[in-house]
Amino acid sequence: MVRDLTREELKEMMDKGESFVLVNVLDPEDFEYEHLCGSINIPAPTIGRDAPGILNKDDTIVLYCSGPRCVASAIAADKLDSLGYSDIWRYEGGIKEWKEAGYCIEGLAYKGKAA
Repeated sequence: MVRDLTREELKEMMDKGESFVLVNVLDPEDFEYEHLCGSINIPAPTIGRDAPGILNKDDTIVLYCSGPRCVASAIAADKLDSLGYSDIWRYEGGIKEWKEAGYCIEGLAYKGKAA
């Protein structure tokens, strides 16, 4: 089952140190440029093939992409759901909303800049 997650809920999960896998589903080039701190990259087009080697079926998985207009996280969530992953969350606000809140973003765009 796929559930939605707000920015505040995701931040709270991080602050509490809850166990989950934060997955950026954009292309590797976009991930390298900028992503939420602590996330890994599994692009939406290859998530069906790559997820079984990276994610456990019982992991809590939080998916995100560039922002509210991006559908990559919804596509990836549906694919994981069809593969039998049971604890899937989608953070629709993505990088855009996270960055606007001033939360941790990392990547090539931020090399050499103060955090």
